[in-house]
Amino acid sequence: MRRIVVIALSVILALVVAMPLASGNPASTEQESAPPGQLNKNLGDLTAEWWSWAFQDPSPLEGSYTDKKTDEPRCEGEYVEGLFFLAGSSGLDPVKRTCTVPADTPILFPVVNFVCSKATEDKPPYTRCAKDFLNGNVLVDSTTYARLAGKDLKIQRIASGPFQWTIESDKNPYSDLGLPAEAGIYKAASDGLWVYLEGGLNPGRYTLEFGGEFPNADFRQEITYNLKVV
Repeated sequence: MRRIVVIALSVILALVVAMPLASGNPASTEQESAPPGQLNKNLGDLTAEWWSWAFQDPSPLEGSYTDKKTDEPRCEGEYVEGLFFLAGSSGLDPVKRTCTVPADTPILFPVVNFVCSKATEDKPPYTRCAKDFLNGNVLVDSTTYARLAGKDLKIQRIASGPFQWTIESDKNPYSDLGLPAEAGIYKAASDGLWVYLEGGLNPGRYTLEFGGEFPNADFRQEITYNLKVV
């Protein structure tokens, strides 16, 4: 059951200079630096920040939502200055979300992402745990996709390295599945496939779709974001 909660970006989760999705092969795990003058952290560090953002209360990983009147906290992806996060899902059902994002701001999300931590009763070293599970389960016989306005995006595999994971509330995406992950700060590490939109988007409206089938992990993602960029 625990492995059902493998998180996709979808991005992001995510996002960046990588091999086309059509190839079926993720790029290397080397961490690229963030764009000069925009962000002070590399992409590995930013994926670590994503986990703390994703486990706020309410969590942006949970279900469909829309920010009509801009009062939906799950659409607030500006957790790191100069960057906007989007989320995958903690469930198996397709989700549709409508959110407003700032123009010309880098966007990061996971297509599929996995974390190891004491919070989820994994054993260290957590970097090895996350890497091995991704290689041995998530990426075996899997299919992934990420499309913006119908055009394929590129993906990159990014490992976070060790980080401090902040879980804001006992009510989080894992608690709904009856799994351990109490509020607190924990040592952790993650590994996943991400999309990084370095320059962000021009003002307008866009449809972003990402996800995949991960049969060996008993998991799938089908995420649709209707983005209003202002």
